Amino acid sequence: MESLIFVIMFLFWIPIWAVRREVANRQSPGYWRRWGAVVLSPTALQGRDHPIGSYMGVPIFEHVRFCNLDYLFERVARSEERDLIEGGELFLEPGLVYRLSDSFISQRS
Repeated sequence: MESLIFVIMFLFWIPIWAVRREVANRQSPGYWRRWGAVVLSPTALQGRDHPIGSYMGVPIFEHVRFCNLDYLFERVARSEERDLIEGGELFLEPGLVYRLSDSFISQRS
């Protein structure tokens, strides 16, 4: 009976452990450097620099900060390209693409 309880508790613990591991993984900067990020609202950004222009009524910021990583504005992309974001890129709706800042990369090297 005790072994059955142990097995049941172990089976409940596995999904909890997996979720906690994934949440911790997504909070690490390495995750965003590897997979890239899609941000639907500028309010999700931790910080942003002065605007250098606008696109479709949304300001384009020279620098943005997301998950403790600094990004520089790189280009404007079509909305369909948001699923094609590469590692080290951040896609901000409606189609602004930012690249991981070189200063952050050189600090880590």
